[in-house]
Amino acid sequence: MSSTPVEPLWSAGIEEGQKEEARKLLGDGRWALSATRMGLERKFEFKTFKTTMVFINQVADQCKVARHHPEWANVYNKVVIRWTTHNPLGLSHKDIEMAKFCDERGAELGDVDTGKVERAPADETGGNVLDNLLGQGVQECGPCAQKSKK
Repeated sequence: MSSTPVEPLWSAGIEEGQKEEARKLLGDGRWALSATRMGLERKFEFKTFKTTMVFINQVADQCKVARHHPEWANVYNKVVIRWTTHNPLGLSHKDIEMAKFCDERGAELGDVDTGKVERAPADETGGNVLDNLLGQGVQECGPCAQKSKK
């Protein structure tokens, strides 16, 4: 028995071709539909904090150009990004374009392609992957969590 994929809640004005692009992003195994079904989310992981910050800054620069910003969190070499549109509410063409931009920059900078975000069980608000990452950060910070060799 096969299940029908869950369809995103689209932003007003999105075209069918753009919906297909989003479905491709969701189908490749790296991007996941957010708990609210109104966004795309993905975890990126790099070898170093410095590379992670280069990625974050490149995305931030493109955000200014696109006039669109993510919901995101960073702990050491990990970044979780959620693209969603607040006005008009839903998954929009801007979210799709920025997700593709992130994929391109991530590949150029050596993202280890960890795939979809691991989601804790959703609460009544739909859960929050960004909070989950930040909550794990203290334990999983990599070099920061290792004892100093003074």
